[in-house]
This record gives sequence, C-alpha cells and structure tokens, in this order.
Amino acid sequence: MPDPAPRLDTAASGTRAAVRLRLRFAPEGLVEDLARLCAAPWTPHFNTDLYHGDWRGIALRAPAGAAHAVDALHNAPGCERFVDQPLFARCPHLKAAVDSLACEVTAVRLLRLAPGACIAEHRDHALGEAYGELRLHLPVVTNPEVDFRVLGVRVCMRPGELWYIDASEPHAVSNAGATARVHLVIDCRHNDWLAAQLSQGEVWVSAGQVPPSVPATAPGGGAECVRGRDDLTAQIVAFLREIGLRVSLCALPEPTFLPGIAIEAGGLRVDPARLCHPGDLLHEAGHLAVMPPEDRRRQGARVSNDPAQEMMAIAWSWAALTHLGLAPAVVFHAGAYRGDAQWLIDTYSAGTFIALPMLQWVGMTADPARAEALGIAPYPHMRRWLRDTAGTPDDGAAA
Repeated sequence: MPDPAPRLDTAASGTRAAVRLRLRFAPEGLVEDLARLCAAPWTPHFNTDLYHGDWRGIALRAPAGAAHAVDALHNAPGCERFVDQPLFARCPHLKAAVDSLACEVTAVRLLRLAPGACIAEHRDHALGEAYGELRLHLPVVTNPEVDFRVLGVRVCMRPGELWYIDASEPHAVSNAGATARVHLVIDCRHNDWLAAQLSQGEVWVSAGQVPPSVPATAPGGGAECVRGRDDLTAQIVAFLREIGLRVSLCALPEPTFLPGIAIEAGGLRVDPARLCHPGDLLHEAGHLAVMPPEDRRRQGARVSNDPAQEMMAIAWSWAALTHLGLAPAVVFHAGAYRGDAQWLIDTYSAGTFIALPMLQWVGMTADPARAEALGIAPYPHMRRWLRDTAGTPDDGAAA
C-alpha cells in the first residue's frame, strides 16, 4: 500500500466532496470535438477489476515518455512532466476549456462509459483538495440514466458544466441509459485561483452529510434523474419480499460478485448506494427462487454455476419483469450475460421460452397445453414464484 500522502491545511474550506464550479463551456463545441475522434482508438481502462462492461479512454495530455496507450491514460502520481498528445490539437474546444484553467494541468483524457457499464465504488489514492491534486469533470455527452455517486449521494452533471470531485472519497458510476457517457477528466494542482473557484462554486456533497442545497429535482435530468433508479430498486425489493424472499438493505463494505448485492441464506442483502443495475436483483433472486427450499435456506455468498439453474433463473427473471411491467433491458442490460443480453431479449420476445420445460417440471409455471388443462394462464404467468419441493409438485394448484 502506498505511503499516506501529505494533506494540506484545508480547514477553512471544509470537506467539499462534489462542487459545481461557475465555469461553463458550450456543449455544442465539445460534441464537435468528440465527433472528430470517432475513428480514433479508444483504449480499455487498465483497472479491469474495478468495472463491468465497456469503459475506455483517449489520452489528450499524458505523462512525458508514456510508451503505451494504457500508460498515457494513467495520471502517474509523482510524475512532474506532462505533455499534450497529438490528438489534442484536433480538439480546439476541449483544448480551449483546459487552457482557460489558471492552474497547472497534469493529465487530461476523455473517458467513455458505454451503456450498461458500471464502475464499482472505490477511492483514488491522494486525489483530492486536501492533497493538492484535484480531479475535474467536464461532461461532454451524458443521459438521465447515468448514476454518479459520491459518498453515496447522487450527483447529476450536465454537458458543459465543470465539476470538482474529491476522488479520494468513495465514488461510483453506472450508465443504465441507451447512450454512452463521455467526460473530459482533468487532473490539476491546487493553487489560489482554483481555491477561489471552489469557494465560489455550489457544494453538492460534503463529507459526512447530504447538503440541503441538492434539489429533489436535479437540473437537466428531471425528478427521475434523482429518484428513478431508487424507485425501481424499491419496486423490485417490494416484489421480492411479497413473494417470500428476505431482502435486507444495508452497507456492503466488501466487494461482491455483482455490485451492491450479496446472497445470504434464503435471501439477499442489498446496498443501494453500490447497486449498478436494479434488474440484477431479479436475476439473483431467480437463482434462489428455482432452488429446492432446503438448498435455498443454506445458500450463501455465491449462487451455483449449474447451467440448468442459470437458464431457469433467466426464465424466472423474464416472468418477473413481465409481471412487474418492466422493460426487458432492466434485467437484460448491455454488457451482461456475456454479451448475449440482446439475443435473450429477442429470443424471449419472439416467444421462444428457454428453460420453460424445466420450470414446468418443478411446478412453477405451465406451457400453453398444460395451462389449458389446468385452467390457468400460461408462462410467463407463474403458478408459484418460489419452488417448494425438490420433486415434481404437479398438483394442479394455481398460484
């Protein structure tokens, strides 16, 4: 572990974790520059343990002597010399925005988070006002379904706004929208000018509290920008509890297989601040639901990797999202299911219900012929949401 970096005396400034600065830049020009780079190679982010899906970048200013595109994306703590990259000259609006900052700028890069991708909650070592090294975000393109959180508080950033994010505090981001999110990320060194900009800016998040200045309806995203994902999570949790699965909301300090979800005996523990995709709750619940009850009660940490159980969980998830009236992409989001999410949506939407025979065999649903004989609705209607025996409980009862 790196030695702790020396902290500056920032008592006068408090503990600002997310600040919207007064500087603004025309989004149209930023988008023009981005279009000029559409054919340029975007390099996958080097920290592959930190994210799911597609997260890539283009270095515009990088450590001198960086020999590889991956090295150029890194801010190289301790490096004293940074140089503009050739692509920066093709981006006059982005370059003008960076040049307008009256402070020493180190690394500059465009970072693109694809639809369905998420970055787990993490801290960046010694990267905040207290350490003299600051990170600024300038959104170029975004969408209302991007969920950026600092200290668990959602921060909604509009294109053309300049934001300071204390990256040494816990932060995470997910993109549940249909379009990519691209930010210009600028690392710079603290000076009096930057201190003044922070003091004059609007503090959205302070360490240890949610500031009262954060409006219920965030600018640019509408009320759904702040509440939409939380409402979806609440809807899914209420459904899981209603069918008899135990769900507890709590902080999950340790990394989990899917961000924000841990399996415990008979139920789920959910950390809403770390949850990237609320629909993941339905898939993980599907694994528990299709298990024999004795297995479900003792299941913990990780679900089985049995292919049959995985197919049954997918079929259960489709039935659940249909019952709840959710869009298929809520569960089958881009980047999930090893790239087969859209194929699964197309297949189920066409009426080809993979694993339906297995769900019918354990008495949880019925195909059209069996449903007609029983006098019930066929799949995706479910006779019962939880498997209640290890055998074949084909008793004719309708749930």
